[in-house]
Amino acid sequence: MRQFVAKYPVLVFTLLTLAYQFAVVGVVWARLGPGQHMHDDAFAHMVFRFRVFGPLVFAMLLTFYLEGGKGLRTLFEGFIHWKVPAKWYLLAFSWKFLFTYVGIGFLVLVGQAQWPGWVVDNFFGGDLSNLKAWLSNLGFIVGIAFVEETAWMKFSVTRMQERYSALVSCLLVGIGWGLWYLPMLLIGEGVPDGYPWPMFLLSMVCLTVLLGWTYNMTRSGTILLIMQIVSNCAFFIIPVLPAWWGGDATFVNAFVAVNCLSALLLIMVFGWRELSSGTRARWSDVH
Repeated sequence: MRQFVAKYPVLVFTLLTLAYQFAVVGVVWARLGPGQHMHDDAFAHMVFRFRVFGPLVFAMLLTFYLEGGKGLRTLFEGFIHWKVPAKWYLLAFSWKFLFTYVGIGFLVLVGQAQWPGWVVDNFFGGDLSNLKAWLSNLGFIVGIAFVEETAWMKFSVTRMQERYSALVSCLLVGIGWGLWYLPMLLIGEGVPDGYPWPMFLLSMVCLTVLLGWTYNMTRSGTILLIMQIVSNCAFFIIPVLPAWWGGDATFVNAFVAVNCLSALLLIMVFGWRELSSGTRARWSDVH
C-alpha cells in the first residue's frame, strides 16, 4: 500500500478528494427537496461546508504518511517565501480584474456588448449590500484559497513536475481541480449560477497553467495565495456573472477566453517543459 501511494501520490490524493467531494455533494442533493436550496436546510448547509477542508486534509495526511513532519514543512514552506520582486505582487492583485476587463473591452470594441460598468451596483454606493456580501464571505474566500493553493498547487503540481513536464502536470492537475467543482456546478450550489460547466472546467485548467508558471518563476506560495484570493473576490465586484444578466454567460465567457489566451501565450514564451525562464519547481527541491 505504502509503495503504491509513494509512486502515485497525486493520483491517490485526487481520487480521495473527488470521492469525498462527490459524497458530500450527493448527501446535500439527496437531502434537498424539489425547489429547495442549500440554505433552506440547516443540516445540508452544515454538511456542505465541510467539503472545503477535504483537499487540505488529504494532502496533509498523505504527506505525513509518506514523509512525516519534514514533508509537512515542505508542504507549507512556500508561504514564507514572500520576498519576490514587486511586479509579482502587481500581477497577483490585478490579474483577474485585468483579464476580465480586457475580455469585456473586446466585446464592446467589436459591438457584441455594451459596457456593463466597472463594479456591481451597491458596492461603492447605494445601500452597500454587495460590499457587505463580499465582506461577509471574505474569511471563507481566504480559507478556500489557502486550501486550494496548498493542495492542488504545492502538493499536486510540484509532485507531478518531478516526473512530467510542467504543461502535462498543470493540465492533469487542472482537470482534477476542475472536477472537484463539477458536482457543485451540476446541482447549482457553491458556484456562481449560470456559469456553463465546460467553460468553468476550461477556465480551471488555464488557471492552473497561470499559477504553475507563477510558482515556477517565484517559488512563492504567498503570491499564489494572493492570486487565488483575488480570483475568488473579483466576481463579487465586477458585473460579469450570468446572474447579473438573466443567465447570459457572454461576459464570463469572454473572461475565460482571455484566460485561455494567456495560458497559450505563457506556454509559447516559456516552453511547455519548464513553463519558466529557469527550471520548474519540484517537490524535492532543496531550499
